[in-house]
Amino acid sequence: LDALQSLAAPLTNIRQPLPSDAMSWLVLLLPLAAVAHEYEFPADRVLSALSDGGCPPGSGLRSWLCDAHIDIDHYELDNVGGFNIKLDGVRCSTFKVGDLSSAVSRRGAHNVTLSVAADELSFNCSIRRLDAKQIAFPHAEAIGKGTAGISGATLRAGLVAHLTEGVPRSVVTDERNCSLAVDPKRVELDLTGNIWIKLINAIKGVLIQTVVGQLPSIVTKLRSKADAALAPLVSNLTAYAEAAPPPELPEPPYKPALANWSASEAVAVADYVLNDVVGTDGPLGLNRIAELLTNGTGSLALNASGLLPPLELPVSRLGNLSLNVSLLNLSHLPSFDELNLLTPSPSEPLTLRAAAGMTKLGLGALAKLRVTPGMGSISSFPLLEMLELHFLLDATHASAALLLAVNASALQTSDPRRLLDLPCLLRRAGVNASLRALRLNTSVLQLRVKPVAQGELETELDDALNAAAAFFLATYDTLLPRLADNVAAGPVREALDELLRRLLAQAAEAAEAAAEAAEAAGGVAPEGGACKPLPPPLPPPPPPDRDSVDWRRVEPLVGLNDVLASLPAAAPW
Repeated sequence: LDALQSLAAPLTNIRQPLPSDAMSWLVLLLPLAAVAHEYEFPADRVLSALSDGGCPPGSGLRSWLCDAHIDIDHYELDNVGGFNIKLDGVRCSTFKVGDLSSAVSRRGAHNVTLSVAADELSFNCSIRRLDAKQIAFPHAEAIGKGTAGISGATLRAGLVAHLTEGVPRSVVTDERNCSLAVDPKRVELDLTGNIWIKLINAIKGVLIQTVVGQLPSIVTKLRSKADAALAPLVSNLTAYAEAAPPPELPEPPYKPALANWSASEAVAVADYVLNDVVGTDGPLGLNRIAELLTNGTGSLALNASGLLPPLELPVSRLGNLSLNVSLLNLSHLPSFDELNLLTPSPSEPLTLRAAAGMTKLGLGALAKLRVTPGMGSISSFPLLEMLELHFLLDATHASAALLLAVNASALQTSDPRRLLDLPCLLRRAGVNASLRALRLNTSVLQLRVKPVAQGELETELDDALNAAAAFFLATYDTLLPRLADNVAAGPVREALDELLRRLLAQAAEAAEAAAEAAEAAGGVAPEGGACKPLPPPLPPPPPPDRDSVDWRRVEPLVGLNDVLASLPAAAPW
């Protein structure tokens, strides 16, 4: 035994990779030495290189990463030192990151690159079953289990966008910036199992060197899979941005019983007041109102809690991302340069159009990001992070076309006080509305993430998100206006139109319920069942006394009346 141990001892310290044929012959020569050395390591012990310090307390990103674990059901490595290796039930955990860095740059005139690097990366892995089968004679098969640990690794990942005349034609992983560097001296591997496993454990230094030598080919395979996943996403997004926006919904044929907004005096007056009297500039203009509302700062904060529903983003089996906006901030508000509301057109008697524009608009949102790992590969406690998102838009102009079909006779005969009673109006006037069109023309000048949470890693992650946003803006700079327009004209218009129809349907159901309740009570409510009784009329005013002002005799008002009366008959009033 002493002789066999003396033979095995130097081989356990080998730190150089051996060719596959040498590994095969080593299997033949050293089984007895491995048995004599009798290495036994419990598979669940914590590796010494990573056990110092444990996980940091708290609920921050470092604690979340350290608590997380990734499960890999099955993985295969071909021809590693003359062996085909199958791994089952791999669980990696205790992830630690030293520094996270990121950068965006241009490579030549037609390429944009994004690079992210994680230094001092460490983690532990347990292996429920390891099956290593020798390719050549004597076809030995090592079966067992074990633990592995890596510390001090450096992971680099990058993307490069190839542009043609400013249009992205492909986004692929960057061969120059994709690597996993591991120091074999900072890798620990402990295996237990049959005699061949004990042999591998005796010469694990050779195995570690060989596996580390395989890392470039493993990274190449992962890059190929990532490129295959990115290709359809980039192609579809580019095609969507280059496509023509969806056409406007047609206006249905006009019927004489419906209100003709282009001939409505009330709409003409409202159009004149909103667009000419108020407008964008002047004493009553939107810019002046914005200055007064913001006390001259041009910024307005709005409490959005409960106003916007959480944005749920399921990420396959990995889990769910939830973004809940709690505060909205609008800036550069006194920059309106267009306002056209309730604009009728003789060719569209049932449609009212509106348009508004701003030279610059800032949008900010304070949001809570919740990352809930799913029941699949990644598990940890829910991660909560506060993010402050900022958008700066340039030359933003939006327009909409609203179809509003209303029974004209019912509207004209209704008491004006009924116009705010929506169930009554729906039942009497048969209101039907839909959003025919929605267009948006804008350019994104800036998109950034401002750190809110305390923590060095959180700040570095926000920097990485900013780099990713800058990469996206640089890649899709020429297509972003068309992409925004297509999104507004397509899914956004459809969502708003569905919301409008749902609100009208709910109001119509309330009207029907009110009518049925009135009939069940043995009577009918005034004006068709869904209308609330009108309040009693106000008493007549008392007769004027001797000191009251007779407005008919006030000279300025008489003069103003003469001026208005002398205006052309085409005036809105």
